Amino acid sequence: MLAPEEVFHDLGGLVRAKARKNGDRIAARFAGRSMSYSELDAATDRVAAGLSAAGIGQGDRVAALLLNGPEFLQLWFGAARLGALLVPLNTGLKGEILRYELADSAPKAIAVDRRLWTAYAPFREGLGIPMEWVVPAASEPGTDPTGTLPFSDLDRSRPAPTLPVLRGEDPAAILYTSGTTGPPKGAIIPHEKYLRTPREIGARSRLEERSVLFTALPLFHCNAQEMTTLTALLNDLTCAFDERFHATTFWETAAAFGATHVSLLISMVTVLYKQPERPSDRTHNVRTALTAGATRDIWPSFEKRFGLSILELYGMTECGCTTLMNPPDAVRVGSVGIPLGFVEADVVDDSDQPVPVGARGELVVRPRAPFTMFLGYLNKPETTVEAWRNLWFHTGDFVTRDADGYYFFVDRKKDVIRRRGENLAPYDVESVLTTHPAVFECVVVGVPSPLGEEDVKAFVQLKPDGVATPIELFEFCVEHLPFFMVPRYLEFVKEIPKTANQKAQRYVLRQRTGGEQYDREALGIALRRP
Repeated sequence: MLAPEEVFHDLGGLVRAKARKNGDRIAARFAGRSMSYSELDAATDRVAAGLSAAGIGQGDRVAALLLNGPEFLQLWFGAARLGALLVPLNTGLKGEILRYELADSAPKAIAVDRRLWTAYAPFREGLGIPMEWVVPAASEPGTDPTGTLPFSDLDRSRPAPTLPVLRGEDPAAILYTSGTTGPPKGAIIPHEKYLRTPREIGARSRLEERSVLFTALPLFHCNAQEMTTLTALLNDLTCAFDERFHATTFWETAAAFGATHVSLLISMVTVLYKQPERPSDRTHNVRTALTAGATRDIWPSFEKRFGLSILELYGMTECGCTTLMNPPDAVRVGSVGIPLGFVEADVVDDSDQPVPVGARGELVVRPRAPFTMFLGYLNKPETTVEAWRNLWFHTGDFVTRDADGYYFFVDRKKDVIRRRGENLAPYDVESVLTTHPAVFECVVVGVPSPLGEEDVKAFVQLKPDGVATPIELFEFCVEHLPFFMVPRYLEFVKEIPKTANQKAQRYVLRQRTGGEQYDREALGIALRRP
């Protein structure tokens, strides 16, 4: 845990203080590469000097289209040391959304992984970003595009620049929302938020002196930044990263890194649980899984199969990658926990009035300490004001709260389906459908109904060896779901479309055309009403 004498107010100060304390201890591990605390601090200095030489200073923005690797940490902390803002871009983006984020954030420089250059190249001339650095891929040697510099040019010895005195309220990054329901918004993240949230995550994560925090989530996302990177550094531990999530080798990779803690999202929990059982399920040192979305049905079985304990939590970019979390000594299965110390939470109706215990409502939160949440949405003052309606940040998520103050996630407010006067959560339908032995994964959305409101449609991805007919799956739903939740339509897909941080892109599925859709009513399958 943090020593009382450790005081820092910004990310650059954090790296400096921890290098003095931990020296040659390993700070970060990647496939085939690692960095000690001292090496990370020295690289941060070099990149800060390189950015300064390129004309980057306090308040400027530096974009990063980078896969997980040491270069991401160097650029993130190097920019922070100068008071510049990192703009980490979703590595799965291309086309208009990528162009939009770059135009919206207007960076003075960008670092691009060579493997992602084809996504960036079409907008290069129109955007006119003054400085471009390219990170080569060791497995894919090639020539950097004309007019760019290699990242190694940024990471070389130069005279030290004059560094600003930074405060916790100074902005450190612009993190774009994942865009699963619409255009992304750039959340402006201050240094204090980056430091406060991981402090409290660490206090609830059952950390030990030699814990290794491992993630396969992308570093452009607040989860990998706060729950893995900063929680490890703040507590003098090691963080470890895979470049991408690979369900078939996840536990082997975790074992190779010596991981004791892993971070998992709901889709990752489901996919790992659906994998065939193998010896590597238990031949690792992972004892704690920090999860977001572990269902009540899977939770105990997941713990038993993989030999670990789940610590369920809730968070989002704007208010901390972790806002609610189960206490380590009082875990409640199915719950996303109770508020962390820096935040106050409540559950309200559409008029922002608190709802009774056990009733469903929208989760709203607000900080107990200054600058521990985002500062606002970039270039969107009206959207910022609307999100902070009545002095509470509105998460857009439906939850319930029990008499002991534990919160239970229901679903995204915008995803809730209104059918025949009933509100239903796609999450409830999905959690049942995925228990069918042939189903690998599914996503449920609302589609227009000829009778008004919406009908329920399920997009189903079967296991590689899974066999199930539409009639079989409809009948399974009739057997295991309330009548008003049973899907009207079903469509098989080869793969569920997702963002790079493993969130299902529901809006893509809502707009999907050309697939073979099965209609339960046309197949003659009746509902069972009470």
